[in-house]
Amino acid sequence: MRFLILGAGALGGYYGGLLQKGGADVTFLVRSRTAHRLSSEGLKIKLEDEFYRSSVQITSAEQLSETFDVIILTCKAFDIDEAIDAITPAVGSQTAILPILNGVNHIGMLIERFNIKNILGGVTQFLVNQDKEGTIIPTYHGAGGQKTVFGEVQGGISNRCIKILEKMKIYMPDASISEDIMSELWMKVSGAGPSFAVAALLQKRAGKVAETNMGSAVVSRVYQESSAVCEAEGYPPPTDMRSILVENL
Repeated sequence: MRFLILGAGALGGYYGGLLQKGGADVTFLVRSRTAHRLSSEGLKIKLEDEFYRSSVQITSAEQLSETFDVIILTCKAFDIDEAIDAITPAVGSQTAILPILNGVNHIGMLIERFNIKNILGGVTQFLVNQDKEGTIIPTYHGAGGQKTVFGEVQGGISNRCIKILEKMKIYMPDASISEDIMSELWMKVSGAGPSFAVAALLQKRAGKVAETNMGSAVVSRVYQESSAVCEAEGYPPPTDMRSILVENL
């Protein structure tokens, strides 16, 4: 199973690096500046119990001509159009495209460009950063570990997801398959959406804002708007999501 990772930033480098560390055949599709850094310094990940550093296989959009079994996308939403163009030469009839992004709009965009049978969905519940020297630094906290959930957008469990999970599990033990990944995506939207909105508007985490009398009402109102959108799309938030956002963040 051959993996193509779009980019080698915090999340892309994390997934690609740990897949490679576990023995997977991994290639990074990167721009020239990143290609130069990876060629000269290799990929660097600061893990809990070791510092992983390794040379990696790289390619560019101009060089890409062969298809891959799995393509992992970890770009920002505003880069999705460019990302789709970049990976197109690498997509074959059996290629699994696994976007691990916030939100849900990218799923429709990928389906519109490729066959729905090519598309998986993915969700993370942890943070990964990259410092100025290019070192990738996962944030280890909470009981959820480094949670990654992915699955077929059409539902169910496929053989290819099982094979991907086998590769991930070697160094990402908290990875799992969902039989209803769209519900997982919308559940994250119901929590992360209002949380990110409050943080962007008020420059404070939603939990800090909610600690004040007026702030609690603001967070509650933002959550209500987000919840209404999710429910209208057929994915009502979990019953405890409001209390998590307003009281516990």
